[in-house]
Amino acid sequence: MNSSQRSIPTPPHRPRLATLVALLASALAPLAGRADTPAPNAEMRFVDLGAQADNQGNRQVQTTLSLPVGRHAWAQAGVGQSRSDAAAGGRKPGIVTGAVGVGGESMQLSVNANHRADGSKYRQTDVGASLDWRRDGSGVGVEVSHRRSQAAGTLAVSDGIGGSTTIPAQARVSGNGVGVHGTLQVSEHLSVYGAAVRNHYRSSTTGADASSPGGLLGSNPLLARALFGGTSVVNQDEVALDHSVQAGATYRWDKVALSGEVLSGQVIDHAGAMRSVDVKAAIAVAAGWRVTPGIGRGTSDEGGHATFASLSATYGW
Repeated sequence: MNSSQRSIPTPPHRPRLATLVALLASALAPLAGRADTPAPNAEMRFVDLGAQADNQGNRQVQTTLSLPVGRHAWAQAGVGQSRSDAAAGGRKPGIVTGAVGVGGESMQLSVNANHRADGSKYRQTDVGASLDWRRDGSGVGVEVSHRRSQAAGTLAVSDGIGGSTTIPAQARVSGNGVGVHGTLQVSEHLSVYGAAVRNHYRSSTTGADASSPGGLLGSNPLLARALFGGTSVVNQDEVALDHSVQAGATYRWDKVALSGEVLSGQVIDHAGAMRSVDVKAAIAVAAGWRVTPGIGRGTSDEGGHATFASLSATYGW
């Protein structure tokens, strides 16, 4: 055999092309899988419009826009208006809300703020934060909050000679709260959830009362209640609760999720209890669209019984 018929061996330091391709594919496979995995904030791109009302004249309407930021964060902003019936003060505060959050596959942290104002008649600001852990549809979380609110009006006080006089007055409520909440995925279709909140609020009332040093009328709950008005399930975010508990369940089909929940809370300064029960159905009506009607019954020691209804429309893309 001459030299021209001899095969030339491949140098050992040169890997074959097929080997290079295989190694490259093996290295990129995990990255490709992560790119195809939905981002933790994938469901945070939506706009929502909701309204609720009861048969006593209490109303609330609010819209919220939520947008993802990168793959793990999101931001939300909302506006709305609330209205209380004349017996509960007749105020009509505007509502401004905002929230930001960041999360991964199993944990998320969010911070939110809510401001309500009806001129100098009523103001309330709530700021809170929530930390949640999730796994396989179940989760648990803790939350903290801070509230400052004030209401102005007039009060009838004794004039010292057997009669009464009307004076301008202002009531304030402020304090902090802490709560826990959780969801348990019982089966493929059924989940149950609950929450408990304990608030530590203090109330005070001031007015142009010459018989009281500095005009301080004290923490008389009757005076503060007269300025803040009654309690309503529709406007329960404006009610200063000492503590509350909530429990509910959701059953899901392909395009419908039916939820029922109960709420019980105690108003501060022993001003009575507030309770409610309601049912909602989240219905997927078209691509990206979800409509959620609801109906319920609420009662409070101040406002009595009331039937309320709600409706919201959400579009996600």
